[in-house]
Amino acid sequence: MRTIKKIIIHCSATPPSMDIGALTINSWHIQRGWSRIGYHAVIRRNGRIEDGRSIEVAGAHVKGHNAYSIGVCLIGGIDKDGKPDANFTAEQYESLRNLVSSYKDEFPEAEIIGHRDLDPHKDCPCFNVKEYFEVINGN
Repeated sequence: MRTIKKIIIHCSATPPSMDIGALTINSWHIQRGWSRIGYHAVIRRNGRIEDGRSIEVAGAHVKGHNAYSIGVCLIGGIDKDGKPDANFTAEQYESLRNLVSSYKDEFPEAEIIGHRDLDPHKDCPCFNVKEYFEVINGN
């Protein structure tokens, strides 16, 4: 098993009306020349979690950080005009909390961050992930 130091939260940069899943993202990533989907998990608008890459395999979601991270993608993240918007559903947030909690059980030292924390040119996932998890964990 890989050493996991970071759990990185992403968004698909799609409007809320576009409920895609791992299969669609997989085809997008293959069109970019990647071998398969770069994320380890995708959380759809209804909260359903779909598998991407196995966590035993390095992802392709943040350049320079894939070897030691897990990538989770929330579907949504932009408004109808293409502007960043944390328009995720309550079901998505619940699934995110549960999924990250299970990852933290397995990798307790892993830091939970957003893509934007590693790339200042990104808005993804359109909310402050560190602050969100501090609040829900009561810190």
